[in-house]
Amino acid sequence: MQVTGAVLAGGKSSRMGEDKAFLLVDGRPLIERVVAALREVFPEVMIAGDPEVYGGLAERVVPDIVPGVGPIGGIHTALAFASHELVFVAAADLPFADGEVARYIVQRAEGFDAAVPCIGGRLEPLFAAYRKTCRDAVLRCINEGRYRTVSFLGDVKVCYLTEPDFSWRHNFRRVFLNVNTPAEARRLQQKIWTSVPAVGVVGRSKAGKTRLIEGVVKELSRAGYRTAVLKHTRHAIRDAAGKDTFRFMQAGAIKTALAGPGGAYYFQAEGEPPLGTVIGLLEDGADIIIVEGYKDALLPQIRVADTDDEPEVDERTIAVVTEREKGASGPRIFKPDETAAITAVIVELLLRREDRGC
Repeated sequence: MQVTGAVLAGGKSSRMGEDKAFLLVDGRPLIERVVAALREVFPEVMIAGDPEVYGGLAERVVPDIVPGVGPIGGIHTALAFASHELVFVAAADLPFADGEVARYIVQRAEGFDAAVPCIGGRLEPLFAAYRKTCRDAVLRCINEGRYRTVSFLGDVKVCYLTEPDFSWRHNFRRVFLNVNTPAEARRLQQKIWTSVPAVGVVGRSKAGKTRLIEGVVKELSRAGYRTAVLKHTRHAIRDAAGKDTFRFMQAGAIKTALAGPGGAYYFQAEGEPPLGTVIGLLEDGADIIIVEGYKDALLPQIRVADTDDEPEVDERTIAVVTEREKGASGPRIFKPDETAAITAVIVELLLRREDRGC
């Protein structure tokens, strides 16, 4: 396939505070993972970025022709320097960049100037295919000071790809997950990765977590959001003696599962599944995952406090639910029956959708 893969590495990583291209995932920098994914399917891979920083990571590393204008400048550079007419662009901070998905997007560019995914109502222009016919429109936007990555798409012929187009790939939405903040990086390194937002609801036993989650789920459902819920327990989950799965475990299997209409049951011989693994089972088809428990997880959290408790608050806390009188400052504090207001916070912080229009 005569396509150039181009990794954009010219960002300032201002929210991260360090070059996120070199964040380690499973011991390998993000940018190396993206380059490797594109090399699997394209004959040429280049990096648009500082040669002194990224030299040696790809066949060619070229600096942005117009520096300081964001990703649209990287797209312009890639279109100018690529050896092939069709260029597949990928951001350098995509931990799950997928060569097969990239190949598919390129195939869908046939007859178009560009092929751009639109997932969950959000355009994904930094894992997309562009022909060199886009270059004039890109440069015009730069010259006019329109630096949004998607600014030029209205001036070219675009094939927009939505969720049904990617249904052949399990957990395809992870492909478009990027890392922008230290909190997201820590979650990634803790192997809590999900392509949809996840929020924890934590507090002591009997504090009212379950009732709160019930109310929030109802509010989210009324607003049109599809919600998955994960409940954590410290009690051992045992298979029923005599069942086939139990017999398989007795015979030496380390894991067993029963799947059928209505769901699946999963058992393992020792320990418990990592949070990231379980979340991965729930994210497909969901807009948000609510996690009851796992108070040490690096997730945004709603803290439910007993009447006599002083709520514990840290950088993860997005809301506190308590019967105590509200303070004059601090994080958002709600009474247990204020589920509509609590849900509004979740929507505001975790579910806002930008770059609609496809």
